Amino acid sequence: MLNPMLAIALVVLMTMGSSVSATESPASLADGESAFLLGDYDRAEKIFAAILAKEPGNYILLRAQANTKIKLEKFIEAEILLDKILAMPASTGRDILVHTDDGVLEAELVDENVMAVDESGKTDDDFSQFLKKDHEGPVPHYRVFLKKTGKMKIFRKSRTRLQYSGIPAATREKVETMKTDVMKKIIAADQTKPELELVVIPEGCFQMGSEVGDPDERPVHKVCISSFKMAKYEVRQKFFQTVMGYNPSQYVGGDMPVDTVSWEGARDYCKKLGLRLPTEAEWEYAVRGGTEGEYYWGDTITGKEANFCDSTCDLNNRDPNLTDGFKYSAPAGSFPPNAFGLYDMAGNVSEWVLDWMAINENYYLMGPTKDPQGPRPELDTCSGVDCVGAFSITQKVYRGGAWNQSISSMRSANRKDAHFQLKADGAGFRCAGDLKP
Repeated sequence: MLNPMLAIALVVLMTMGSSVSATESPASLADGESAFLLGDYDRAEKIFAAILAKEPGNYILLRAQANTKIKLEKFIEAEILLDKILAMPASTGRDILVHTDDGVLEAELVDENVMAVDESGKTDDDFSQFLKKDHEGPVPHYRVFLKKTGKMKIFRKSRTRLQYSGIPAATREKVETMKTDVMKKIIAADQTKPELELVVIPEGCFQMGSEVGDPDERPVHKVCISSFKMAKYEVRQKFFQTVMGYNPSQYVGGDMPVDTVSWEGARDYCKKLGLRLPTEAEWEYAVRGGTEGEYYWGDTITGKEANFCDSTCDLNNRDPNLTDGFKYSAPAGSFPPNAFGLYDMAGNVSEWVLDWMAINENYYLMGPTKDPQGPRPELDTCSGVDCVGAFSITQKVYRGGAWNQSISSMRSANRKDAHFQLKADGAGFRCAGDLKP
């Protein structure tokens, strides 16, 4: 004969089964994470959205939903969610408030995901033992340090809500990386065709170099340049990524100049558009625009002329007394043009030019007066048999200063160099071309 208590329990279990199927309990973060791991992104999106409606400031939920939006290729929505996280204050620790059925507890988050057996429902009651789900096994918990008692404790995620006072530095770094990837995906989806926007630079002669600059800028010497054409702006990421299929930039945005690009990458982009990099002489002639001073805008620097390492810059070469409005690189064309109508020729990102920086010969002094092309201009690269007789050539020249360089780097005559394959921080470029006869 069936035990009366067991019979009652079976009836209750059958009743519970029908009621649960009719009305589901509210989904939890763990349910959303489970749906995400199973590839059911539509369901995960709905679960996270429902929870975020109640907990809009939960950065863990925001990040989880952003990951889901990325999987669903809803990149703009993902960017908005990531921006919400980045707008939150930074947390020096992991201080939280734990909302439980018994009240709110001050704590420090130790672990966001601990798999443990939930023992909170244990009881000695004979009847309840038939209802306990022993088969459920380990379930997701938070592990926290309770400030009042000084003890560690775990809380089941589905029954607990955490309130954060800010986001940890490590989390911010991960979110910034996520946002960079998302923005590159947005640019890739747009597939914006390049706008050449070339300016005709008239022929003329000028005094190249500076007597007050570095030794490699001397002596000042006369150079004459034939008319050519040059891009009005530094190459923007939306164009580079469409043409090249990748984006090496650290500071991402469609209208931002491509940065951290190698000389080879710059050369290849210009070639694909039927253009080339400007020679060093062409570049200095173009940046000066008929001026003879150290800077093409004059001798006074206020921060409104160009983008350099200003008071907001984290580097040691910053100027603590001036601010240009941008911590890193700025959208192309953010500052006034020079006399030829060229934007950002000084600052923002450095610009690769065609010339090699020959170490064992002073081409700068010995080169021709008319349209100098730099040493060994026929060499696109310098490796293997192509470099026989050109062992001194390892570096390419870049010009113009950048957001991460000092004010003096923006002088019209300033010269710097780097290995032609190096993707240097803050290195960009613009293209040039010959005028058709």
